[in-house]
Amino acid sequence: MKTNFLILAVLAALWVIFPASPLAAQQIMFDKGVRAGSLTVFPELSNPDNYYYLPDKIQVSRQASGLPAFSFMRYVRNTGPGTGTAAITETNQAGGVLHVLVNLAVPDEMIRDAQQELVRINGKAKITGPIIFKSGKVAIISSVIGENGQLTKKVVGLGSAPILEGQKAAVSVLLTKEGADILWATFQTPTPDLSFQFEMDVRGYLSPKNVKIEADFDQVYKHRTVEMAAVSPVFAAEIKSAFDDLSNSGAIKVTQVGEDESLNKMRETAYNQLVNLIFDRVGGQGVQDFSSLLPQNNRSMLDRATEMLNRARTEATAENQRLERLENERRERERVSRDRARRSMDSVYRARNLVYPEFSTAETPQNERRVDRVPVPEFAVAASFVMKTIKRSGKYFIDLNKYTEDLRTFPFSENVGDMLKQCPGCFLNVNLDDPLYKQRDVSLQLNGINNQDFTGYISNVEVMLRKTHENNEVTMENLVIDKNSFNAGGNNFRMQYGWKGDNDRNRWLNYDYRTKWVFGNGYALESDWKSQEFSTINMLPPLVKKDLYIELDPELVNKENIRAAEVKIFFKNETWEEIRTVNLTAANNMLSKSVELILPRNKDNYEYEVTWFIRGKQPVKTARIPYNYGTLYLDTLTN
Repeated sequence: MKTNFLILAVLAALWVIFPASPLAAQQIMFDKGVRAGSLTVFPELSNPDNYYYLPDKIQVSRQASGLPAFSFMRYVRNTGPGTGTAAITETNQAGGVLHVLVNLAVPDEMIRDAQQELVRINGKAKITGPIIFKSGKVAIISSVIGENGQLTKKVVGLGSAPILEGQKAAVSVLLTKEGADILWATFQTPTPDLSFQFEMDVRGYLSPKNVKIEADFDQVYKHRTVEMAAVSPVFAAEIKSAFDDLSNSGAIKVTQVGEDESLNKMRETAYNQLVNLIFDRVGGQGVQDFSSLLPQNNRSMLDRATEMLNRARTEATAENQRLERLENERRERERVSRDRARRSMDSVYRARNLVYPEFSTAETPQNERRVDRVPVPEFAVAASFVMKTIKRSGKYFIDLNKYTEDLRTFPFSENVGDMLKQCPGCFLNVNLDDPLYKQRDVSLQLNGINNQDFTGYISNVEVMLRKTHENNEVTMENLVIDKNSFNAGGNNFRMQYGWKGDNDRNRWLNYDYRTKWVFGNGYALESDWKSQEFSTINMLPPLVKKDLYIELDPELVNKENIRAAEVKIFFKNETWEEIRTVNLTAANNMLSKSVELILPRNKDNYEYEVTWFIRGKQPVKTARIPYNYGTLYLDTLTN
């Protein structure tokens, strides 16, 4: 059964590159999801009897030997003789390195149980396969010693997550001496203080709602959080807080007509739409990585993530206390009401000299209600964003009275488990002080790249490393990353050079590297030689995928009697040009879609033309129109 699901997942992934394929893309309905057994499933827009399950079960990957793909090393380096009289001293040059491969996998029996449960809800329901994520992050959460000397939860590592079930993600963490000692001690217990948190982005649709959204961009861009996004990344929770402020001030308005829908859900939908207009995601396509975006002397992203984690946990605890207080007040009111009823019945029966039943002053089990609690979050990063290079102005209106494409983030977490019992050999203590045996491992990762990107978007990436030693010998290393090696290595690659007369330890850390990116259309871009001393090379593609959201105005459709619109997007880079085609149809109310363009990192320019299909008339085609916004709103025939 799992094999069939994997085949379906791969075919669905290929649809993104070959949209003419008869296999349709996943068009799940966010607002129609249900819980079936241990899984969350979502129906398909075009066929409500087909469901896709959320592959939210995390596990440590396994090597060919069956052992977990996990290693935890504590290291120490001698610091030389001290100036005091002590014969035995302790070095502070110590720490730890944690490396682990994780993946998402749902057992077959869990899928079968979900299928049986789903049939009870919908007799024709069928689980078709797993949801294919658009992107995501995986984080490591553990405890460290805070400024007050107390242990505190902290985000200690962050990496890109796999988008297909079964794919691997590599996460490495460099720990301080205290952090390594604490984590080492917790691994002596069955439940170590180490958890993985996945936050995965999914594309889907929302049912038509009589909701209108109005945003005053001039006011939105003045908010301090939005201004901060122009110079450093901001988190999804920070954006939500900013949008709440703007909603309270009237800069963002959500108007609901008719339906008794939860206003909080409508606000969430409105916020998602505005985020796509104003921000780019960090760590995905089109933006740089965290380290290159942070100004000097700024707090690290992990520090800010930890601050938000603690804030969210405090708010959730306070909300749960409020709910508990309200529930206690409700029970007290019911108790008083029962006592009054008992006294009233007591007097009636006694006046008539009748035998009356006993009334209990306690709640019966049938009347007991469990307090719905707000889950205490394990992680607060979710998605991270930077401001788009092009700002909008004036007022913007969004009408959700149609099937609206949306991007949602789903979080889920899991403890690492008893690794010491499963793999004692995965834990090492080493002394790094003998230079003769030293070798420099340089880790390479492709930022914002997933397995799916090697079909049509990227062909391969070639990396050359050059180390000039003190004795003038030169070590050259060459690595080619393609789809097969990316899958096998879990996006974790290594190059290496040794110790050849390098008596200057700091100088030994320096090396040079260059890259060559070959894209699916054969276009290649080479970099110049770059020098650095850090042990990790984070490589970003010079051409990136950027989302373009296209929306057709419903009022224009009705006014001009439009049946459909075919939109062609033209984008190029120097010697090549590519075309994407999007069809919007009025018959099924599919008036909004998104498409991915491949553009230079710091450019958003493209051209488009529209062919209008009007009832009773010949098709009308516009000229090619230059544009550079991430949203294309078609509200006139000439546009």
